Amino acid sequence: MEEITIFKDVMSPGIILSNAIDMSGYIKYYPDYLQVDRIMTLTISDKLNPSVLRQKCAFIYETNLYITDENGNIAYIDCDMNHISNASRIKSQHREYKSVGGKRVIRPDMDAGHFGVSLNQHPSIAMEHHKYNNRYGMWRKLEIEWDKLSREGHKVNVKAVFVDEAGEDTYSSFWCIRETIDEEEINEYIVTNDDAQ
Repeated sequence: MEEITIFKDVMSPGIILSNAIDMSGYIKYYPDYLQVDRIMTLTISDKLNPSVLRQKCAFIYETNLYITDENGNIAYIDCDMNHISNASRIKSQHREYKSVGGKRVIRPDMDAGHFGVSLNQHPSIAMEHHKYNNRYGMWRKLEIEWDKLSREGHKVNVKAVFVDEAGEDTYSSFWCIRETIDEEEINEYIVTNDDAQ
């Protein structure tokens, strides 16, 4: 079994990716502390209620992997960011895209949001974001940059893990994000609920 450690630069000791899922001919790894009881392969016509995603589930959509925790919240993603030109049409066919306001969130300072339909992500998938005052928070800024890179012909992969630091004095809960561009350049970020982000 292969073992990969990511986020060593932004948190200690990092996150170990040692569990694997075969995605029709290639393998994607996910954190060793997440339990997957079911794997669901999605098509664009599938419509899930994003406020009640199945618990401990790996959702596969094309080359994208989304894993939920024991509460049904997205806890890990491994996604290829590929620009698509028909995102508005896809959103219009998925009413659940607008229903995310009822999503359970772990913290009162958090909100649920969809993730990059213009980057070929499934419209039923919603994940917790830290609240921000306008639509161009840190997550959105990153999505815009990934979309730009994809349109320029770059290959962009994003792995992100939700870290729940409940009860800790140092951090609130946060997302660690690792972007790989053209399989060479690697950047890691922590997205917290800092209003400046």
